[in-house]
Amino acid sequence: MIDTFRITKIKLIELLNRPIILVMMIILPIVLGSIAGVSNVRNTGKDIFLAIVDEDQTDASALVIRDLEAKEWHIDVSDENSAQRRLLLNDVDGVLTIRKGFEDHLDRVDVSYLYYVEAEGSMVTTMIREVIVASVLPLFSERSMVDKLTLLYEEKGMQPPADLAQRLRNRMFDLRDEQAKIEIEYIGNLIIAPTLTFVVSDYSMEVFFLSIYAILGSLTLNRAAQRRRLGASAYGLLKDYIATIMSLLIIGTMQIALYSVFMLVLMHQPILLRDLFLLFVFLLLILGIGQLLSLIEESLRLYLSLMLLLFSAIIGGCFFQLSSGLLMNYGQYSPHGWVLSTLRGTRVTPVLVVVIFSLAILILGYFTHKHRIAKETDNS
Repeated sequence: MIDTFRITKIKLIELLNRPIILVMMIILPIVLGSIAGVSNVRNTGKDIFLAIVDEDQTDASALVIRDLEAKEWHIDVSDENSAQRRLLLNDVDGVLTIRKGFEDHLDRVDVSYLYYVEAEGSMVTTMIREVIVASVLPLFSERSMVDKLTLLYEEKGMQPPADLAQRLRNRMFDLRDEQAKIEIEYIGNLIIAPTLTFVVSDYSMEVFFLSIYAILGSLTLNRAAQRRRLGASAYGLLKDYIATIMSLLIIGTMQIALYSVFMLVLMHQPILLRDLFLLFVFLLLILGIGQLLSLIEESLRLYLSLMLLLFSAIIGGCFFQLSSGLLMNYGQYSPHGWVLSTLRGTRVTPVLVVVIFSLAILILGYFTHKHRIAKETDNS
């Protein structure tokens, strides 16, 4: 047991002395995970941020702005430069520009005086456009009705009232508030049908780089010559195998904890023991796979291992949204798809089954290494 701890200490020092392992373990997961987390918070949040550039500065443009503010959106009325700066920084979902001449040409539908530019990656563009149109249509209808009423007055030789537009507007508001209402009564409970659309998780980058760390660490600590020498002593190979797994688990667990702390500080994402346990099980599974991959010929194993990881990450939804059919039929059976689906609460393979499978792979890896070393020793 003392020898096992001593070997584990040596392997820990060896791992920590490799810069690429530290980069994979600390820097990249935190940076890319934060980017994914910010995008998810922005796209799934209920708040809408809109910058408005009012070049018309008229009563009509003011009415449009007030109507949008009544939607409880975050409206920022600013100049063109400030609005474009916020758009480039992705601080707003879009910029609405009300061009000069908007009020004077409300009755024209062939020329647009409203320009909307959406922010890159915003998922509320269609809704914002529809709400803007709904805010402008009453003004267009009002202007059309005023023009028609004015024409009727002139045909009868009468002077239209000076406050005709205001009286018509007040009447429209009264009708909207008192009569133009639809009362809907829901009978029973409102049930929202669940969808299995897979949104990229805040943990997606953590899962991806955790798997790379586990594979690189397994390949780094598995040296055939060293294990042949240890295999000649009693329980030498077993001690080295256990020390390898323990050292990789220790650093991997530290990485999981560190990432979770950063997500708490940067994204205010709570630390859940369930999530930490799922990531630990995923690490155990990848370590088992890594021990089997280390049996591949040394000149090919790194390339093949990374290709296999990339395929699993893609089919598992680390980089983009998956459809429900792809997720349930294929994605959940990859290591990355299983852990991301389980973290999101989708019913997939039970955790206990994955734990047993991971331990079985680790045991299989040990006996396979032992068999290979014995075969190489006999041949020599």
